[in-house]
This record gives sequence, C-alpha cells and structure tokens, in this order.
Amino acid sequence: MRKIRTKADADRKMKRNNLIVGIVLVGLLVLSTAGYSLISSDEEDSDGVSEFGVDFYRSNNMWAAEIGGGVFWFQNLPSEVSDIDVNISIGLGDYANQPLYFVNPNEGASEILNNFGNYVLRYQEACLVNSSCDGDLPAKGCDSNLIIFESGDSNIVYQNESCVFIVGDAVRATDAFLYNVLGVN
Repeated sequence: MRKIRTKADADRKMKRNNLIVGIVLVGLLVLSTAGYSLISSDEEDSDGVSEFGVDFYRSNNMWAAEIGGGVFWFQNLPSEVSDIDVNISIGLGDYANQPLYFVNPNEGASEILNNFGNYVLRYQEACLVNSSCDGDLPAKGCDSNLIIFESGDSNIVYQNESCVFIVGDAVRATDAFLYNVLGVN
C-alpha cells in the first residue's frame, strides 16, 4: 500500500525534484558552452600564420588576411607560391572602378573575383583581339584590364600593357598574382 501524503509533502517533493533537474540542465549548458569555446579558440590559434608582415588565419579551407583595410582570401600562403615568377607592375588601384575581362576563365578567375569583385566596376568573359573566339564574346586588346589564363608546364605570371597572363597551375599562379597586386611579397 502507498503511504498517504499531504499536499504540502507532495508540493515540497515536486519543488525539490524540479530544482535538481534545473541545476543539472544549467550546469550542462554552462559546461557545454565553455567546452565549445575552449575547443574553438584552440583551433583558431593553431591555424594562424604570419608571413611577410601579414597575419593569415585559416577559415573554411582558405587563408584569410586583412590587407590595406580589406579582407582577402587565398588557397595558398605566400611561402607556398614564392617559387612562381611574377613580373607585373599592377596594383589594386589599377583595377578599381574599371571593367575587368577574363580570357579562358577557370578556378583562378573565381578567386580573383572573390577578392576584387567589390573593387571592379564589372567583369566579363572576353577574347583576345586577333584570336579565335567561341560564341558572342567581345574582343579586347591589351588596352583593357584583361586577365588571360593559359595552360603550361611552368607557372609564371607576366604583363603586357594592361594584359596579365597567368600560365600554368591556375590556382597557385593566381595566388602569386594576388599577393603581388596587394604588395605581399
């Protein structure tokens, strides 16, 4: 048989049980939040690198850096593309508020647009004057801001007037190009 309890005894037991459950839940919330923040801060600190006077941090499998008041994203660090010969004399100001054209766009063009998209007036695929063009693309010469991607065995970036030729591994050579334009070298 069950023992007969008064309403006051039942209320007291229910309050005590609710208090215990509440304390356990609050403790669980505090410990899980503290654990997450400790784990996250360890990951961020371990993925920070400083090269050429610029601090890089790893986020979403990309390297990010604040350069000249803007945040730029790269797939490679400057030390990983230092073997690529870059012979250009173009700065970010040369692209500001100007149209930008790409010949043979690829993953490198996407990376350039991710970084320069807010600076250029517009961007478009084009073809180089005096070359065969597929489709209805405008023909542009080296008097326009033209970035030309070419395949090749060696990685090199060079300039002819306002044309920039990115040859070889599009991603690595594009990162080398971006670092040079941003003055990280």
